[in-house]
Amino acid sequence: MLRRLTTATLAFGGLLASLNTSLLPAQEMVAQDPNMASWYSEASYYAEGEEGHQAAMAMETQMVDCESCTTGGCFTDSCCRGDWFVNGWIDQGYTANADHPNSNFNLPIGFNDRADDYQMNQLYLSLGKNIADDCCNWDFGFRTDLLYGSDYFFLESRGWERNRNGSRKWNGDGPRESGARALYGLAIPQLYAEAFIPVGNGLKVKAGHFYSLLGYESAMAPDNFFYSHSYTYVYGNPKTHTGFLTEYTTGGNVTWQAGMTNGWDNFENINGAYGFLGGVRWSNDVASLSFAMHTGSEDPTGDQNRYSHTIVYTRKLGARWNYTFEHDFGTQQDAFLDASFNAQDAYFYSFTNYLYYQWSHELTFGGRFEWFSDEDNWRIQGIPTEAFFTGRNYYDVTLGANWKPCENVLVRPEVRYDWSDLNLLGTTGVFNDFTKDDMYTFAIDVVLSF
Repeated sequence: MLRRLTTATLAFGGLLASLNTSLLPAQEMVAQDPNMASWYSEASYYAEGEEGHQAAMAMETQMVDCESCTTGGCFTDSCCRGDWFVNGWIDQGYTANADHPNSNFNLPIGFNDRADDYQMNQLYLSLGKNIADDCCNWDFGFRTDLLYGSDYFFLESRGWERNRNGSRKWNGDGPRESGARALYGLAIPQLYAEAFIPVGNGLKVKAGHFYSLLGYESAMAPDNFFYSHSYTYVYGNPKTHTGFLTEYTTGGNVTWQAGMTNGWDNFENINGAYGFLGGVRWSNDVASLSFAMHTGSEDPTGDQNRYSHTIVYTRKLGARWNYTFEHDFGTQQDAFLDASFNAQDAYFYSFTNYLYYQWSHELTFGGRFEWFSDEDNWRIQGIPTEAFFTGRNYYDVTLGANWKPCENVLVRPEVRYDWSDLNLLGTTGVFNDFTKDDMYTFAIDVVLSF
């Protein structure tokens, strides 16, 4: 089945690539990061990913081509130094659930997971110094991100915000995880140093704690079109890594990335094994294509390998339409018990489509359709035993809008429908506290940037 799905995906991508588009000169694609969205407005654009947000906040490195760069004085010349920056936002919203579950949770939806309740998802502060990555000599920078809010729960790392065994560390208890975890808490999702090394076209090196390359959506609220997140992002992608990452751009608009990590969402190395993180991305003025992967042992003994990858294709379809296709795949060695209770590899895969229409500079409409197959009930419910469940598929359709009445205000209303064929033993669905197989939610949030 996977082979047939992959073939169909590649064929569809080829069809899109063959489309002849008509572009307005003002609408130049900005797709230098594999996580960036494929749509934006005339003077500003929304982007999915860390680098996209820095651009949107006008905090990108600003360099000039100065003579000192050719006379040996660039190392100490301010013209070859990246800018310092401090920025942030507050994201708060409300999600109404048509079923009004007794638990007040929209599970298995993540991030805006509270039903019929207000959430302050993120009070986010980012500070640091960019590197001058288009200069002729060395430059150094760093970045620190602090997050307080309900989203902390999805961005914690073992050995940092959590103990090595996954139990809570500095955040308190509350309604999450049957009373074990607080609704609000503090996370430090990024803390790293980076350098620009003048080798060839320029080598960038990042070391520390940073967001993963995998996934199209982002942990940072302003970088997403929708308030809610896909199952793929919540359950199919690592959020952070700790280690190092290198980046080098070759001719033909191709950028290569490679590094070593402590694994998925691990600040400390919990098993003595290291993972490999790698990626490649290509872009031009119309389209972009990226591939990112991570492989390494994630179990406490370091004996069972986990592999995952993300493929993202974006394309401009005329003057106002933009399309993004995302495919994710992952497998964990010996994580599933079959009908005979023998250990087998567990799998998940997903296909997600995003379509955006820019109505005006202030208003854009968007839609998302996702199919997430948790083939062995490993990622979402975490009960990978064949005797305890039937079904495997999760679907969601989300329709929403982005309204920017002014530069620092973003309003995101949305309506979402989820359904699934999964049934755990003794239940009648995964929604409404395991009593229904579908769910309607209506949400709105406001992001105030500063």
